[in-house]
Order: sequence, then structure tokens, then C-alpha cells
Amino acid sequence: MARPTVIVIGAGLGGLSTGIYAQRNGYGTRIFEHARHPGGVAAEWKRRGYIIDGGIHFYMGWRPGRPDHDIYRELGIDQEDQYVEIRNYGRFLDPSEDRTLDITQDLDQLAATMKRISPEDATFINKIIRGAKAFTHSSMTTSMEKPPDMNRWWDTLKMMIQMKGTLRYYSGWYLKSLEEVTRELHDPWLAHVFKHLFLPEVPVVFVMLILGALAGGNMAVRKDGSGGFSRALEKCYLNLGGRVSYGSTVEKILVENNGTVGIRLGNGEEYRADHIVSAADGYSTLYDLLGGKYLTPELKKLHEEWPLWKPVVLINYGVARDFSHEPSIVMFKPASKTEAGYLSNDCWIIRIFNYGSQCAPAGRTLVQVMIESQWEPWKDLREDKEAYKEEKEKTSKEVLKSLNNVWPGIKDQVEMTNVATPHTWWRYARNRRGSFEGFAVTDKIFSTSVKRTLPGLDNFFMAGQWVVPGGGVLPTLLSGKHAAMLMCRRDGKVFNTPS
Repeated sequence: MARPTVIVIGAGLGGLSTGIYAQRNGYGTRIFEHARHPGGVAAEWKRRGYIIDGGIHFYMGWRPGRPDHDIYRELGIDQEDQYVEIRNYGRFLDPSEDRTLDITQDLDQLAATMKRISPEDATFINKIIRGAKAFTHSSMTTSMEKPPDMNRWWDTLKMMIQMKGTLRYYSGWYLKSLEEVTRELHDPWLAHVFKHLFLPEVPVVFVMLILGALAGGNMAVRKDGSGGFSRALEKCYLNLGGRVSYGSTVEKILVENNGTVGIRLGNGEEYRADHIVSAADGYSTLYDLLGGKYLTPELKKLHEEWPLWKPVVLINYGVARDFSHEPSIVMFKPASKTEAGYLSNDCWIIRIFNYGSQCAPAGRTLVQVMIESQWEPWKDLREDKEAYKEEKEKTSKEVLKSLNNVWPGIKDQVEMTNVATPHTWWRYARNRRGSFEGFAVTDKIFSTSVKRTLPGLDNFFMAGQWVVPGGGVLPTLLSGKHAAMLMCRRDGKVFNTPS
């Protein structure tokens, strides 16, 4: 008997995860990917001897023996030697005031340092640190064992019992945004630090989760970066017999008799399969590939009203300099407004790739500055290629001036410059409005579930960051597992995972 066939749209983390779990459960799958490499927004590219990592900042669940590590093992991304535990989340730096603060793995030490800065804010600091400690050994996957389409009341009860130690932090003050609660602080520097522990709009409980993972040793960087992570997923998928077609842009999902039957590519080629899984951009899937015919009121509201991750500009510098003594992340407060690149001037994230040998030649370092920007100006500017190029060059020069104030001499040590704009994310990953990830992290991510199937449309499933508001590596990987679970249920098969 022939194996049931599946077409997966998108070779990002969600699409590759879908392919792996589907192959493990007896399906014959083929992934069609717009770009020419795996990973989606978890991408890398090469420039003049440097490998630029434009994707994942840290990996939670990497540590063997932790509940979240199971999915790493199942997907073949458990190369323990590639992960480097994060002991310092990052250094906050304000050169104009000559102030620094390291967010250390030792939460008691961190609290003591903060209280020395502002004794008046001790109550606020204790509240955050106490909550973070509650999440030190928590599992991020506890609430995602099944897709929402399969959850029953007893599953919710089981989840609440498992989360009894942290459940109180999903309500009230802890769901307020960092932007709001930091107004309670007396010290402006501490307010800036807390506000930018992640993004100002995220709820307090979200940074407690992050600090808990940091303190519990469950947060890491990867030596071979996002590219190595994506290639490990791809290798596992191909070894299971899966196939990938890169440079293949899906233009339409074919529907017959209220069920999906195949896809049509931009070049007119059509391919048929028993099931279709879209792990592509959610808005494009629903409104373009399916013509907006299967929208529920909930999905319509989600895709038209929920805010997106803000787009960013990535300015990458290949520097003939050793940065081994620096933290791998610096949260930099610029002294003045940058008159280029449509950039935010509140907090810049500087990534220093000094924990592996693959990003730069020996004795050199890749330094990357990530700054929030805007979609519309860059989209419009892209129509004039010369103006677009000039704006990127101007942006890189202006940002480098600020870096030179922190690391004197760096401006003369740069031997490679590369700038990625919001339009870059759209061009290569087709991410809506050039957003860095999917839906923004707000308090609603903990109470919003997105079903992976559409009413009135058989044989169709969704996976990827657009079905898990807030995104993230683990939720996106789990969405692929969920798609395979739903296919098995649809076909009356028992879903299996490797032991």
C-alpha cells in the first residue's frame, strides 16, 4: 500500500519539524521552500569570509535531562558539543553616563547589585527575582503537549496541575507590560534595564521565564549558529527520506471538493498530495494561497489586529580584532539620535560572536547591531535601488561612529560591512511586513490558542510561528509536531515519537 503523501510549504523550523514527524509516522513528504536554504527567518549568509547569523539569539531546552530537551532529541538537534551555556544574559551599557550592568546567571548576586544601585527599588527587584526563581526548573512545553484542536478539559486540568508552582504569575500585575511597570521604579537607569530585558511591550512574566531559564542553566548559544541548527534539522529530515525543493515559491494551494489536493508554483508547475501543511507566512497562506475563503472571525481578528514583531535593521561588521573578553550580548543605550536607517534610538542589541570559530576568520570577530526600524520607508526606498544602497551605507557609517565611542579604533578595523533591512526579511523569508518574527509578545499569548486546521477545508494543516503567537524556537518546533499529530488523527493512525 502506498504511503500517504504530504506537501509542506516552507523549510523554516516549523516546516522541517513537520516533515520530520510526518516521515517518522509513515508519510512521504516533500517541502517546497521559497529561499535557497533551510531555516526561514533563522537564516545565515556569507560575506567575505564571515558567516552572518541573522536568526536565533538563544536556545532554551538544550540541556539533556530537562523535559524540553525531548524535542531536541526527536528532531536530531541534540548535538551537545555545539551548545554553550549562557552565564551572562547580556551587559547593559550607557556610555554617556558611564554605566554598565551585567544580567548574571546568579539571581541573588544580580538582585544585590541592583539594590546597591537603587535601595528604594528593593521591593520591585525582589518581586521580579522571586518570580524568576519560580521558573528555574519549569518546562516551556508543558502547555503545548497537544495542538489546541485536540485539547480537552482534562488536558487543561493536567497542565494547571503541572504549572501549580508558577500559575499565580499568569495574572494581575505580572501580565502588565515592562513599559508600564517600570514607571514604578525610582531609578531611571534600572527602569531602562528592566524595560529592555526583552522588549518593552512584553509582559513581566515573560522576562521571569527568561531569567528563570538563565538561572537554571537552560539557555545557550550555539557555536555553529542558526545555520548549523537549521542544517541539523534538514539532515535529520533528509535521512528519514524526506525531500526538499529550494527556490520554489508556492503561488496557490489547490482545493477540490472542499479539500486541499496540491499546490501551484510561481512557474506554473503543479504538485499533488494527500495532505498540505503550510508553515509559511500566516497572512499570505490564508489571504493569498487560499484566497481568503476559509477565514474564521478569530483568524481574521488575529491577522488584522494583533501587532507584529517590529522589523529590524541588522548592521554587521567583520572586525580585525579580538573580542573574547566581551560579553556576547551588549544592550547599548545610544547617546544621540541616529539620522539614518529609520532607526529606534532607545536600545540597540549588539551581538558579539565570540563563542565559536565559524563566524569569523582566526583573530577576527563578527559584531552585529540589531536595531528596531520601520517597514514602510524601507519598502518604498527599495523601489530606487541606488537610494536603497546609499541609505544602507549611511546607516552602517552612523552606527559605527557610536560603536567607536565604546571600542576606540574599531572604525579602522572593519573589513566587511553588511546591512539587512526589513525588506531583506520579506525578500528571503516572505515574512509579513518584514517583521523579525511573527506576532508580537503581549499578555494575550498566554490566553490565545490558534487551531491548526480550518473549518470546511479537509486535508489542510498549519504550522510555524504564525500559529503560536509570540513565536520562539520551541513553540515553533512543537507546531510541526502538532501538524503531524493532527494528520495522524485525520487518517486514524496512532502518532508515534522515537523512544
